[in-house]
Amino acid sequence: MKPNQIENNRYKKNDFCSINKEEQIMFNLLDHHSKKIKKKPKDMIVLDIGCGSGRITKRILDKGYNVQGLDFSEEAVLKSKQIGIKATVCDLDKGIIANDNTYDIVWAGDIIEHVFDPIGLLQESNRVLKKNGALLMTIPSDVGLISRIKILFGQSYQSGMYKSSGYYKHHTFFNIDLIKFMLKKSGFRILTLRKLLLLGSLRINASGAPSAFYNEMIIYAKKI
Repeated sequence: MKPNQIENNRYKKNDFCSINKEEQIMFNLLDHHSKKIKKKPKDMIVLDIGCGSGRITKRILDKGYNVQGLDFSEEAVLKSKQIGIKATVCDLDKGIIANDNTYDIVWAGDIIEHVFDPIGLLQESNRVLKKNGALLMTIPSDVGLISRIKILFGQSYQSGMYKSSGYYKHHTFFNIDLIKFMLKKSGFRILTLRKLLLLGSLRINASGAPSAFYNEMIIYAKKI
């Protein structure tokens, strides 16, 4: 089955765009950037890449920002449109459908790990951002203690997902050094990096913790 067909089937059954602590941190960083560049939300254009069903995108819209969404699932785009989001079907591995210097913010919530060419997508994000534009992203850290223990005992940390759903959608396994390298190569400078430990629905602040003790990164990066 093709990847977009898998996603279409998933979105027909459920809505996977939840708003948790990491999204709340992103919302705060979005407002911070608006104040930093002295632009009102209504004057800023935000692009949500991998917008899914649009629930997070809708929250950005409700905060007063001009926001658009992209997703490669036709079903997800349909759901986004049904709640008032300007959404377009787009295969991010083929590039972002937008002109250069169009957006003030690219919002990338748990999407970079899902594409086959993350550096290409980051470079595309840089291309479509304006001069003072910024990238807001959440991305997993795959070198946490649980994953290390599984590997130590000869287990694959992908097995649980495969056994429960039949697929594993992360194509790149990130740690902090790798995402820093990719961002620098793609023309970004990190301004803020937050770390969280996600345990089911529990979110624990892990700022300053070594890599074994967090599994989610939140990044605010400026185009340079």
